[in-house]
Amino acid sequence: MKALSASTQIPNAYRAGVYLGEQLRSLQPEVVFLVSSIDYSNSNDILMGLNDGLEKPDCLIIGNSGDGFYETQGIGEYGASALALNSDGKVQWQLKIGHHVTESPQQATREALLNHEAAALIFMISDFHANASLIEQVIEHEVKTPVVGGLAADDQQWDACALYYNQTVLTDCVVALHAIGDIKFSIHIENSITPIGKIGQIDAAYHNRIDQIDGVDAMRFVERETGKPILRSDIGVISLNIIDQQNLKRLRSIRSDIGQDARSIFLYGGINQGQKVQVCIAHPQQIIEEVYRIAHLAQQQNLSNTAAIIISCAGRKNLLGEQLSHEVQAIQQSFDNLPLIGFPSLGEIGPLKNAEGTQVNLFHNMTYVLLLISS
Repeated sequence: MKALSASTQIPNAYRAGVYLGEQLRSLQPEVVFLVSSIDYSNSNDILMGLNDGLEKPDCLIIGNSGDGFYETQGIGEYGASALALNSDGKVQWQLKIGHHVTESPQQATREALLNHEAAALIFMISDFHANASLIEQVIEHEVKTPVVGGLAADDQQWDACALYYNQTVLTDCVVALHAIGDIKFSIHIENSITPIGKIGQIDAAYHNRIDQIDGVDAMRFVERETGKPILRSDIGVISLNIIDQQNLKRLRSIRSDIGQDARSIFLYGGINQGQKVQVCIAHPQQIIEEVYRIAHLAQQQNLSNTAAIIISCAGRKNLLGEQLSHEVQAIQQSFDNLPLIGFPSLGEIGPLKNAEGTQVNLFHNMTYVLLLISS
């Protein structure tokens, strides 16, 4: 597998796309992953420019808008990054779409993952308006192939995100890239935030809103376990750990302060009534240390890594601020000049091992997902 990455902050979307395509053209890529800030997604100009710059009409393009972007050279708030791959024909790439993910998240996910059994790896992006807990039900219980990806973002405006599918900008969809054939990869996931307080059961919830936990208003439950009310500054700091019988750690991050008199809390991802949760509080140094730990452990595997894709929760960005650059620096410290892209997402997708050692695809928050592709 050969790879190249590039980034740009050219204001004009078409010219930005052309620049990225020209930087990647020499690889003659089979597929390109594209991540941009929401500013570039009002039209398909960046996609047309990328196609023109590549001069390879049969190259597949998949991607999305994020809360900024990552690339080998660092992080950016405005602009775009792209990663090109060429397997010399060893991998067959297939792009698939699931429509109407907001109204029918399970059906849309099944459409995008149709014939998943044939794939060795699937990269999947969804519109953030979907109920992520219903997407998770499909990938967890119906799909054995490793699925990596996340929810597209729009700089946390909570309005409209974009998904990129060849020359088309999509919304209200799931887009999935199926890698079929001889593709070598490793997936590394970390959410080492420590739970505190007592475990409570969700008594009332709808989509990403929790109304009641353990017989009290959700806001009061969190306040009881942390010893303080939720403030706007706690976005990306306070999360809920979902407790299950498989010892699988899934976090749901609280995404907004909804007022002093509010009784409900809103999360970055969906959650179901009846699930048990425990409050977690994140600390910047703790999550910085975990990305260096991931990079070090990945380096010890001694694989010939050729590319990296990072999906990291936007809540971590809120917490880290300028220190978010560590999420890229950690990888570059262990893998010098590795072609890399990524984005802060509104939810992350990746597999974890359950109590039996079987990998299970899950939806996460406040989590760092690293996909390393090797030759």
